[in-house]
Amino acid sequence: MPPEVWPPTGIHDIEESNTSCPYVLSKAVLGTGSYSHVYECKNKFTGIHYAAKRYNKKLVYGMESSLQSEFQVLKAVSNGHRNILSMVDYFETNDYFYLVTDLAAGGELFSRITTGKGRLSVSETRAVLLTLLSALAHLHENKIVHRDIKAENILFASRSSKPSSLLLADFGHALTLKDGKMAYDCSGTLSYIAPEVLSRTGHSFPADMWAVGVLTYFMLSGYMPFDCDSDEETKELISKGDFVFEPAEYWSHVPETAKDFIGRCFALDPVKRITAAQALKHPFLLESRPKPSPSFQKLQDAVWKLHKQQSQKSSTNLSALHRRFNSSSSTSVSSNHSIMETDHTLLGERCYSPDKVSAFTTPVTSTTTSREHSQISIHSPTALSLSSSVSGRTGKANFVI
Repeated sequence: MPPEVWPPTGIHDIEESNTSCPYVLSKAVLGTGSYSHVYECKNKFTGIHYAAKRYNKKLVYGMESSLQSEFQVLKAVSNGHRNILSMVDYFETNDYFYLVTDLAAGGELFSRITTGKGRLSVSETRAVLLTLLSALAHLHENKIVHRDIKAENILFASRSSKPSSLLLADFGHALTLKDGKMAYDCSGTLSYIAPEVLSRTGHSFPADMWAVGVLTYFMLSGYMPFDCDSDEETKELISKGDFVFEPAEYWSHVPETAKDFIGRCFALDPVKRITAAQALKHPFLLESRPKPSPSFQKLQDAVWKLHKQQSQKSSTNLSALHRRFNSSSSTSVSSNHSIMETDHTLLGERCYSPDKVSAFTTPVTSTTTSREHSQISIHSPTALSLSSSVSGRTGKANFVI
């Protein structure tokens, strides 16, 4: 049984702790979920900008285990893959829990798909898939199923960045499934949900690949493969795997290899469905794909890891300064357990509510942007955006969190 992040009962008189909050929040909401809002924030000591996901304690009362699950998953995957949103910190005030993550300011993949031509080109779709599947293969290798793969949860680091720097975000539905275990609840976004999730017969990693098929279809055509006027009709089509590549004019530019890839993602039998590792070797993704030398790949990985280490070291040093500042005026009250093992900022401390500003006047400096720049020097830049628990605007609303 994992340790609790926060005690599930009682409202603590946190304001009496006299622990100052090192973050300043923008009043503008970046995203909204069922139980949370996402804001841009800045660490007053480092000047680095992040995204702060704020959970209302009254709304999540009795659901602390769900929060704990999300935080534990983020702990497991943070800093493990360049295309997965990293958890930076977490803390609580009298009324809220806060989760601080990378800030990706380039917007959602959803916006990229629906603006302009209303769909992506074949080459753009391929580039997004290569990045997404690399991150997804990493998750699955570590026995983590995301369960909410969709265009709104894939982000760009900056507005000028490209798909190679995409970030997979929002782990509110993610689970760790070891030793062949399965999940039996029905959660996620209806348009992307696999048949075995709807039937509650047990699902695991193949459910993510069904969602990849939906996303691929959406990127290439601009519309969803199973959506109907009613949820019941949508569920029926999903259960049968009933989809078509129509109207023909929307698919005339799409190669047969792409259609075959989608079909393999939509295999009704989860055992026969293509895996993330297999998908990376599918002919559709190998077409026109540059093959970097092993030495180049090692150099790219080394540069990224070095940047992450330097970023953590800088934050650690300034966090220590912040703690010394607090201890000179009062004794801070810490939670019994910490999510991250790194020495980092608050790590669950109870503190005053963060200050708020209408807008930040300082230039945006974020670990995500720096991560992108560290790749630009040795590779073409790529993209990512910012994380929120917003329900699907192309598809049906989220079921449960």
